[in-house]
Amino acid sequence: MSRAQDVPLWVWWISLVLAISFPWSGFVPRPQWDRVHPLPFTDPADRPRDFLANVALFVPFGWSYGRRGRIWNAVGIAAAVSVTAEATQLFSTTRFPSATDITAALAGAAVGAVGSSLLTRTSSRAQEKASPAK
Repeated sequence: MSRAQDVPLWVWWISLVLAISFPWSGFVPRPQWDRVHPLPFTDPADRPRDFLANVALFVPFGWSYGRRGRIWNAVGIAAAVSVTAEATQLFSTTRFPSATDITAALAGAAVGAVGSSLLTRTSSRAQEKASPAK
């Protein structure tokens, strides 16, 4: 059995995002499709602050996953997590599923993964230059 510290950071992050995004009240038995705006940035309730908060929420995932995997994999997993989180909000009258939130998740994961990848490459090159030639 693995210990908690052996679990990668990005796995913990997925659990955290789902807990934050889950609608803990206002459940209804049928999905509220009429409340969905399928195109990003078309919902009058969209706010730049909310978009930036969602980007910031997904940067740590992209960063932690990007250290060990491909950038596109990080973006794909972030998309799956975000779509799942937004889908749960279809069954709540207190939360608003949003394509803008999904777009923000993709942007945040991409920023984090690219940043992590660039830093890893820069560190690797610096170590190669510092090591003595054989």
